[in-house]
Amino acid sequence: MLIVGAGPTGLAAANLLGLYGIETLVVECDAQTSTIPKGIYIDDEFFRTLDGVGLATQVYENCVPAAGVTYYSRLGFRIAAIKGQITANGYGNRSAIWQPEFEQVLAKGIERWDSASVRFERTLVDLTEGDGKVTAGVVDPDGMRHEIVADYVLGCDGGRSTVRKLLDMPMEGQSYEQPWAVIDMLDDTDQSPFSKYFVHPQRPTDSIPAPRCGRRFEFMLLPGEDPDTILEDDSLRRLFAPYRDFDDVKVFRKAVYTFHALLVRDMRVGRTFLLGDAAHLMPPFGASGMNSGSRDATNLCWKIAAVLRGHATPDILDTYDLERRGHCQAVIDISVTLGRIVNLTTTWLAYLRDLAFWVLSRAPVTGAYITGMRYIPRAVLRDGFLLPSGGRPGRSFVGHMLSQPLVRTPGGDDVLLDTVLGPGFAVVGLDCPAADLQAVVRTGLWHRLSVQAVSVASDASDANGHAVVLRDSRFVETLRQHRGDVLLVRPDRYIAAAVRPEGLSRLEVELQRLMAGTGDGPTSS
Repeated sequence: MLIVGAGPTGLAAANLLGLYGIETLVVECDAQTSTIPKGIYIDDEFFRTLDGVGLATQVYENCVPAAGVTYYSRLGFRIAAIKGQITANGYGNRSAIWQPEFEQVLAKGIERWDSASVRFERTLVDLTEGDGKVTAGVVDPDGMRHEIVADYVLGCDGGRSTVRKLLDMPMEGQSYEQPWAVIDMLDDTDQSPFSKYFVHPQRPTDSIPAPRCGRRFEFMLLPGEDPDTILEDDSLRRLFAPYRDFDDVKVFRKAVYTFHALLVRDMRVGRTFLLGDAAHLMPPFGASGMNSGSRDATNLCWKIAAVLRGHATPDILDTYDLERRGHCQAVIDISVTLGRIVNLTTTWLAYLRDLAFWVLSRAPVTGAYITGMRYIPRAVLRDGFLLPSGGRPGRSFVGHMLSQPLVRTPGGDDVLLDTVLGPGFAVVGLDCPAADLQAVVRTGLWHRLSVQAVSVASDASDANGHAVVLRDSRFVETLRQHRGDVLLVRPDRYIAAAVRPEGLSRLEVELQRLMAGTGDGPTSS
């Protein structure tokens, strides 16, 4: 495997492939990981991936966990407050990281895997596919060209992706000329563990917490302001005046950005895949860019591992674009919409928005929708690597990510559910005391895939050797709908099927058909 780009997406993919034991090389044109804090938020799903590869603790120690956001009107009142919260995935809805440090943790993590490595100062210059392989031309620091032959290539090389350009994989959408000044500061006086969005029509401004007493300010430039001079001290002194004495600010980095809403036409060409910013660019207002890249990697890497291990045919890789494209577009769309709402510069419209959201955020139903950030679309699979559901009629969680409660193991340890599931496929019985799942997975396809069997009880009195859910509030809906079912959980924690225990034999047949590509292909659920 060849990964081009050692940013968060490429490094996350390398750690996943290392976990799966796949021979992987990452090449990066720069001399080291990033030294500037570009992305700042990772969400609960990214944290769950980090936990899966054993890096969550190191990242958690150096982040602002579960950071909320408060919106302030120009009139001085608080419009809405979105609290930081632990989600059904077991981690904060969004946590602030320092990207240089974050990437170093990811890069260091790759050193744990004998099968994975990173080479810096290696520039990709050409790609050729043939005979079931991809040949990449890479130039080293001495200007020497080397050829790397790989089964597959992952283009994780950012918005200006060389991989995308070499393969002529166009992006569609639009770019926005509205520039923003971004100032990252150290040792800031404001240590509030949440973002502050000043939705002032005179100049929308954002203040974001950063690890190690840092803070980021983002100022929208107004018509006529020059991006080349806005970063000069006199201009910054004017921008900071309502919030700080600029002369007391310790600036680490300053830059001007414009934003894009673009999605590549195809996320795969032959044996090459695009992930992260190489595949999609989105405005920052949904805090989803880096997180979408993580979802790409988590979705794709287990499938590639299954193919290279001989457990699945390459047909399974067609589900990558099928499963990721719709969600990427949905996140782009909501990011654009949020930007339009919070960055109004027409005074009367801004005041009308403030009043509307003040009321809506305090009403029971709409308030929960706003403060729970339910407007950020969750990935729900409707097509792709799914199997016909044989569970209870009504609402099914097939296609959803499995919630992750805290459970008590039969050995008495309190852990998050993923610790029990392991890194591969799992069958999870929910209040199925009569189902001997351990006996099932010791045979046939289950055994060849090293499927982990986990029985979960919702009540300690029914434990009988099962893991017991300790925090039902994060798992209650799944239990309510699927009590008595066995869930087939993919390595990326999405539920691929739900069946009654007596349907496991049929499920094995359907899974074999899907892995081998001998049936009708991916199904809808």
